[in-house]
Amino acid sequence: MNRVSAAWQWDDIRFFLAVARARSLSAAARVLGVGHVTVGRRVAVLERRLGVKLLNRTPEGFSVTPAGQAILGQCAAMESAALDLERIAAGRDSLAAGTVRLTTTEALAHRVMAPAIATLRKSHPALQVDLMIGVRTLDIARRDADLAVRFARPTAPELVCRKLGEVGFSLYASPSYLSRCGSPTRGAGLAGYDLITFTGAPAATSPFFMGEALEGARVAVRCDNPLIQVEAAAQDVGIAELACCLGDECAGLVRIWPDEPPALRTAWLVVHQDLRRSARIRVVTSAIVETFRRQSGTLRRGAIARRTRRPVSI
Repeated sequence: MNRVSAAWQWDDIRFFLAVARARSLSAAARVLGVGHVTVGRRVAVLERRLGVKLLNRTPEGFSVTPAGQAILGQCAAMESAALDLERIAAGRDSLAAGTVRLTTTEALAHRVMAPAIATLRKSHPALQVDLMIGVRTLDIARRDADLAVRFARPTAPELVCRKLGEVGFSLYASPSYLSRCGSPTRGAGLAGYDLITFTGAPAATSPFFMGEALEGARVAVRCDNPLIQVEAAAQDVGIAELACCLGDECAGLVRIWPDEPPALRTAWLVVHQDLRRSARIRVVTSAIVETFRRQSGTLRRGAIARRTRRPVSI
């Protein structure tokens, strides 16, 4: 082996794997948190040092060459071993300092995570929380996140799940939309109504729209951000199923069936088993659990008592 090929760095493997999985430099760059030029340069350096072509550019994106395929399994094993090492070391820290990456939904970030972080900052100023918001599931095993609070309970054996409690969901629309279209009858389906929904509803949200039949309904907007859904519903676009702690806070919305108990979905706190004894993870976990406990009534039922106006039936 010549001196050039012997000088390759194992860290370059991350860049090769990211492009092989995403099939584009820009998508790989987003995953790695660097610029796409850096990704292309690091892959080129690895190819030059190994003396082989690992990726080919095609009209559909990058494809892995036969040489790349030959080492793909070993590269993934190296990545897994490196992540295991990092995670195990992080799980043995004794100081509540540093960064914790937390992912959750918009509703839970608004009602639970922001107050929990505010409490943490007072008692642990050396702790930083990177809050990643959205419905996309991040891979805790690969350290995309350290903690997750989700409505879907994962089944991977290396993940430890703790039940936080339940969050209530109900159907909302603007009073003017209901005046124009009439209020749907519970159990009669939503045929003829306009719906505001997600691009792909995860299994944890089923039954969707409180179990009402959706045949004949019109999808007006698909959006994975509940805050945008709130605004769309307030602008008379249609009916949205929202966490009650979000929907009840919007003065431009009413619950369609205010006397109907909300549909309850369980929120889970998820952490990798190697990290659960880390001091910084324990501190953040405790803050989340305590904040969820304090907010449990609002999270389950919302704040509908604040507004007594009922939808108009036609």
